Amino acid sequence: MENSWTLFREVEEMFPAESPNSQRWEILVIASITASGAPHLAGELYQYLLAKPHYESKEQRRALIARLREALFKLVCVSGIPRPLEAIFSIAALEKEEDRDYGCSR
Repeated sequence: MENSWTLFREVEEMFPAESPNSQRWEILVIASITASGAPHLAGELYQYLLAKPHYESKEQRRALIARLREALFKLVCVSGIPRPLEAIFSIAALEKEEDRDYGCSR
């Protein structure tokens, strides 16, 4: 897990904090790790992001999950269904019950 967190930290540092896209680097990472055949790392990315103070509230965590799931949904046309689905399962296994959104996003 430490190796993947190092990777996440390095990618995050490539996006300046004052940039409007500073909180969007995780979309690039989740798409890359999922399409490249390592969708199990999506759960580690989720844990890495939850360690940030930016995701302390339930609403912030739900917004994060919605962004990640939307990215994975769009990735289906590139990598097929199994890899994004495995990434979603990897994240869902770590999600707190209070953060789960049982509504439909589409």
